[in-house]
Amino acid sequence: MQMAKLFQGRDIPFEVIVSDASAYVSPLRIRSPNVTRIRSPLNRSLDWKGFYPLHVVYNFLNNLEKTFPSTCTVSVIGRSVEGRDIKMLKISNSDANNTGVWLDGATHAREWISTSVVTYIADYLAKNFDSLSVNYTSKDWYYWGRGGTDHSSGDPNHLNYRGPEPFSEPETTAIKDMILYSGTPFKIFLSFHACSEAISFPWCHTADPCPDYVNLLEGGTAMAKAIFETAGRMYKVGNFKDIMYYASGTSIDWSYGTARIPFSYLVELRSKQDRFTLRREEIIVCCKEILNGVKALVEFADKKKCLNCSVIPKKLRN
Repeated sequence: MQMAKLFQGRDIPFEVIVSDASAYVSPLRIRSPNVTRIRSPLNRSLDWKGFYPLHVVYNFLNNLEKTFPSTCTVSVIGRSVEGRDIKMLKISNSDANNTGVWLDGATHAREWISTSVVTYIADYLAKNFDSLSVNYTSKDWYYWGRGGTDHSSGDPNHLNYRGPEPFSEPETTAIKDMILYSGTPFKIFLSFHACSEAISFPWCHTADPCPDYVNLLEGGTAMAKAIFETAGRMYKVGNFKDIMYYASGTSIDWSYGTARIPFSYLVELRSKQDRFTLRREEIIVCCKEILNGVKALVEFADKKKCLNCSVIPKKLRN
């Protein structure tokens, strides 16, 4: 194994979790003696029966924009560290009074299921937007996906390397600028990950409860209830440091503490059993249960006032 030799040569500890990842990804079409035409990978489309590369995801976003031009807009909000376009999908009726909902996935490359969930929710909203209640149509939905100092490391070779400074990477800078300068008052921030089956909220870096602890706990519980009623899966709910571990520089601590998004959650998706290589037959089930969880959160949040108004002094926001 080339990667194993590379890690060993650099004294980097590693563990092989799955020796054959091909069992968990979309199978390649095998040429049959009776078949001469093979569909090109460039023509593949998302069906939530497998995991797909970036160009397929971007084609999916572009197709939504073409099919639903009155509500779907794809824009490039920056370039990645590798020089690739960072695309974002916005679903909106363009009402100036709308609040914003942010959803992202694939922050970590091995968490494939997060991209499936984000695209599934986008597909559902785009196709059903005109028939949905005001709880959903009064929102601007933003989708993004790509393939502190304590509790982190300054070592570039460390798994938890924090970078040389805040927002040192173009991907995080693009999201920061999009949220802060979009002109949209965001009310919900959802970052999808894998694989602990948990719904967590700030704070991540301290044991102190955040000002909206009760609201966030109740909102997370509403999500967990909807998820359980969909497929019988039980997700833990709590602030991040209680149900996960201490962490600095997390997106939800920033979205809640700096961007002032009152309902900020980091959702760990399936599966404890299969870890990051979720079985293909479970992909669509996971997508459906999380869609119902998000819908429950949206309806819950609309009934609550935003209490997050004193985390950071006003003079420090600008």
